[in-house]
Amino acid sequence: MPTVLHHKEPVVLVIIDGWGIGPENKGNAISLAKTPTFDQLDKDVGYLSLAASGAAVGLPDNQNGNSEAGHMNLGAGRIVKQDDVVILDAVESKQFYENQSLKEALEHVQRWDTNIHIMGLLTDTQSAHADPRHVWALLEMCDAYALKKVWIHLFTDGRDSPPHHAITLLKQLREHMKPGQTIASVVGRFYAMDRKKEWKNTEKAYRLLAQGEGVHYTTAEEAIAHCYNKNMTDEFLEPSVIVDDQGQPVVKIEDNDSIIFFNIRSDRARQLTKVFVQDDFETANPGAFVRERVIRNVRFVGLTDFGPSLGTAMFAYHPQPVPETLPMVLRDIRQFYLAESEKFAHMTFFLNGGYAHPVGGEERQMIASPDLAHYEQKPEMMTKELIDCIISEMEKCRYDFYAVNIAAPDMIAHTGDLQATIKAVEATDTHIERLLEEVKKYNGHLVITADHGNAECVLDPASGEVNTEHSSTPVPLYLISSSHELDMTKKELVLGNVAPTICDLLGIKKPDAMTCESVLKK
Repeated sequence: MPTVLHHKEPVVLVIIDGWGIGPENKGNAISLAKTPTFDQLDKDVGYLSLAASGAAVGLPDNQNGNSEAGHMNLGAGRIVKQDDVVILDAVESKQFYENQSLKEALEHVQRWDTNIHIMGLLTDTQSAHADPRHVWALLEMCDAYALKKVWIHLFTDGRDSPPHHAITLLKQLREHMKPGQTIASVVGRFYAMDRKKEWKNTEKAYRLLAQGEGVHYTTAEEAIAHCYNKNMTDEFLEPSVIVDDQGQPVVKIEDNDSIIFFNIRSDRARQLTKVFVQDDFETANPGAFVRERVIRNVRFVGLTDFGPSLGTAMFAYHPQPVPETLPMVLRDIRQFYLAESEKFAHMTFFLNGGYAHPVGGEERQMIASPDLAHYEQKPEMMTKELIDCIISEMEKCRYDFYAVNIAAPDMIAHTGDLQATIKAVEATDTHIERLLEEVKKYNGHLVITADHGNAECVLDPASGEVNTEHSSTPVPLYLISSSHELDMTKKELVLGNVAPTICDLLGIKKPDAMTCESVLKK
């Protein structure tokens, strides 16, 4: 890391997760909240509007924005094609069906005359974690191989899709299922896709899959309906096993089977994957549970690369790391990146272009998110602590560039609790004001933006129904500086315009790879 400060005027980037620009209505937590800081910023400096969804961030057309794509585009300074689009293109060109890792999974069960298990998130085309069109292609591929022991394990969504949408999504899935393809289990993503090392949740998912432990139902529809009657939303559906006429699980994952995990985002796939593929799982993961059954010779394939230290796992599609991202371009100055644990991967791996380790000598710090199953119990999450940390580091004058993610607006909006989301927004406003005053002390430059929308549409304004999904709305870009301002004549902007703007503020020439332009007024 560079040892000498090059800039007396620090640049601070704040990424407010889930802070979109939406119409004022009874479902918009941002407009309903008391936000004197942002109200004043709107009057004093205004903001530019950045597209943060669909093709503008490398996602399928009309798909809502997400944190992974958002942070990758923010750091790349260009539009980065996302894995979802890469795989859809492969399906359309038929190259998907020739993928060597997928073929290996199917050929493995042919050799051993065993079962293939297709597992992942049951969602719609708006999710960052899975795409139903990928699943349909996998089922078609299994049918082409004449496999008749194909078992489907579903993780219900309720965050990227409406909270009671699983029955509709299940009906859609069944339209693509062929003879010999059977749903074997259902469980909410809260259990199967934990990323906070709440191993008790992961254990319940593993015991469902590997040991057939869960509440017994004869169909997936029955399981979902019974959970709804118990006031569970899709995210929290209890582990449910489908049983035969004798009341026995229709299948368990056994030795010599194959598993294809069709999620496409690594952060919520890694934890469950470890249980299946790490020989040293119990010792490699402090606090993890002890497996009663260790499945041997399983061919485990992730649809995308779920990251390092995953033993025997294979991956169908590997991301192409993005060169010349913001941390790389700023390698000659001192950089500090901060987030709470829920968004730490986004502020590091995704922002720097898909590299697990620092790429420009940047320093990173993580603050643990609240140890709660339901974050609405602490709507501000760790916003105060994040801003305390940035202010403390600024007082030490150790860095030229600071970047912090504020997770609360997005994470609380995902709960569908409007009042709690309003509190998250108000906490953000309060602490942004503190940071703004600190930046002014050093004659610095404060850049505020978001990765995608969410908090501006917590309720459907027409029906009043809860909406826990991200949105397709644009996000704001503010600049608070005594010496620079944004060019308010700029139009058709995207998240990729942020990194070149930061380079411009720091007096660093952006590389040719950053195809988006700075939006500073010349």
